[in-house]
Amino acid sequence: RIRRRTLQHQTCLPARSYGPPSNDAFEKPSPKDDDDHNAGQPFSLDVVKQEYEALLESVLAVSNPQHIPSLLAKNTELLLSLGGKQGSQVAQAILDESRSKGGDALVAKMEEAIDLTLVFAEDFVTQASRIDRQNKELLGKILRTMSDKNAPSLEREERLDDLFEREKLTPGFLRHVEGECERISAAPEMTSESRRLLETLRVIQARVVEELGGDLGEAARVLGQLIGYETLAERMAVLEAGLTVRGVSFARDLKELTVEALDGFERIIASKPDPDLVEIVKEIDQSLQDYLDDNSTFE
Repeated sequence: RIRRRTLQHQTCLPARSYGPPSNDAFEKPSPKDDDDHNAGQPFSLDVVKQEYEALLESVLAVSNPQHIPSLLAKNTELLLSLGGKQGSQVAQAILDESRSKGGDALVAKMEEAIDLTLVFAEDFVTQASRIDRQNKELLGKILRTMSDKNAPSLEREERLDDLFEREKLTPGFLRHVEGECERISAAPEMTSESRRLLETLRVIQARVVEELGGDLGEAARVLGQLIGYETLAERMAVLEAGLTVRGVSFARDLKELTVEALDGFERIIASKPDPDLVEIVKEIDQSLQDYLDDNSTFE
């Protein structure tokens, strides 16, 4: 459920931050940041303004409010780029143009749409911070269990097994571990301590992959079967039947797999993935998102 806020139509947009807290590096992008923006395209407030304005118009055009979270989720990167003074400048420019085009009535609609995107970005950052904190705490528990020199080896293994059984492992936690491995590997110098830590993290990474393989085994098999069907109609019919039987929890498991697959496709540099396969996974992913939008509550 999206919270709505009432803004004063006669005033400028309140000076609030979109996305993560602002800092000088964000407000004044360095040449390197410019080069990295939009896969090599120069950073431009005009481009961001056009994309954001198009998103706001799409939000206003949505007939079913339940579909708004899905729309915003697809534009998370854009929303998180609207930080600090730049975000305020872009939003204010849009409101000024709206006032000249349609007066206070259009401004009121735009303010409502802006508020929806702001709430979404704030919630996204809050949830991301919470998940990051949970991942760090879980990794800390695992490391402390593995490195407890006061406990015999067999006892440590048993405690570790209990920990993995008790805690809910997710692909997000696996990405967190992988990120820690990459961070240590990319350090200019490797100490003996960092090497030992990296080896330990690799062991944890392998264990998490093994655990997730068991937890998501059924979802992975179903996704493989869906990809194997030749027509969209067949895939959607089987998917709909499966979701009817298994429900929202299974849909979330499948969605995690499709998101991981699509993210993996984007990271492939050496050779482009099969475009037909990418399109099939996108279709399944969108159907799952539509199902979750209709059958789960957005908080």
